[in-house]
Amino acid sequence: MSEGKEATMAQSDLLAVYQALNRVQAIIEFELDGTVISANDIFLQMFGYDLDDIVGKHHRIFCDPDYVETSEYAKFWQKLGRGEYDAAEFKRLAKGGEEIWLRASYNPVFDKDGKPIKVVKFATNVTASKLQTAEYEGKIEAINRAQALIEFELDGTVITANENFLRIFGYSLDEIVGKHHRIFCDPDYAESPEYAEFWQKLGRGEYDTGEFKRIHSDGTEIWLQASYNPIFDMDGRPLKIVKFATDISQEIEARSLALLEMSTPVTKIWDGVLFAPIVGIVDSRRSQDIMNKALSSIVDHRARTLLLDIGGVAMVDTAVANHLIKIAKAAVLMGCKTIISGISPAIAQTITELGIELGSIQTTSTIETALRDAITMADPRGRIAGA
Repeated sequence: MSEGKEATMAQSDLLAVYQALNRVQAIIEFELDGTVISANDIFLQMFGYDLDDIVGKHHRIFCDPDYVETSEYAKFWQKLGRGEYDAAEFKRLAKGGEEIWLRASYNPVFDKDGKPIKVVKFATNVTASKLQTAEYEGKIEAINRAQALIEFELDGTVITANENFLRIFGYSLDEIVGKHHRIFCDPDYAESPEYAEFWQKLGRGEYDTGEFKRIHSDGTEIWLQASYNPIFDMDGRPLKIVKFATDISQEIEARSLALLEMSTPVTKIWDGVLFAPIVGIVDSRRSQDIMNKALSSIVDHRARTLLLDIGGVAMVDTAVANHLIKIAKAAVLMGCKTIISGISPAIAQTITELGIELGSIQTTSTIETALRDAITMADPRGRIAGA
């Protein structure tokens, strides 16, 4: 094939490509100084102009008036005039002044001697996605200002955190990036099967929310109302975890104080039998209060059986289970048989996984069973059988 035919075919191929682009993209051509030469129908429809409205006009008619007076705009056309390519997202103005965002490239065209002779711009309207992105960013920024935010790898490794989070926990960003989430947790809880399952659940892309006890850098307790949110890639696979949190430590403290004021009654329900229904949150402070009252009541009433009903306890985790068992064991040391009622399957599993030895502590699933067992142990004179 002759060189002439090859050149003709190459030109034909280039023309076909240009025509294909002309059907799907906005195209406009400029002189090297920015004067409009021509534009296709897609460009004209996008900007609301007729061709006669723009030919011979400068590119600045599509720009914000303040921007065209800047040195940045002048350098932009100087760069193109030297034959340098540029591509980015650009804010432009339609005929009525409406903002349009374009993903565009400005492509210098050269003559046979390699000298730039004009600039061809190919553009796609990305206004809708740009506005949506701006909305999402605005919402995230609003959340960022109002809440503590931290991001984790799927295994719990810290990626980053905002100032609200760092302030709540008393850390700098450098102190936590690359560390595992367990640095914010009670050591016993961090070693539990419950904690391992928590991260396995998140790693599978499952969401979790609730009230969580965490540990400040100085070792004090913090309570958070938080959500752990898996973030997914385009194929629906979890990528990372974003946690949004609010410090509710004062609220929890207020609840604890209210519970202490309301207290847990330790009531004599039969000769030698005491009943203590525990409702709400059990922390170290409240468990100590319950223990003190139970032990005092055992002495005052010469009790031989203590019923602890935990059916109304808000949440039983490792720490709560330990608190409850300590109360029961203290009563046993006082010579008082202890029955814990309200044992659910989840609580039974927690106690088993902790490897807690219950010894002589009796457990039942219902309060009715516990009451029957306690009362049937007492003789008609109110003394415990076998005493």
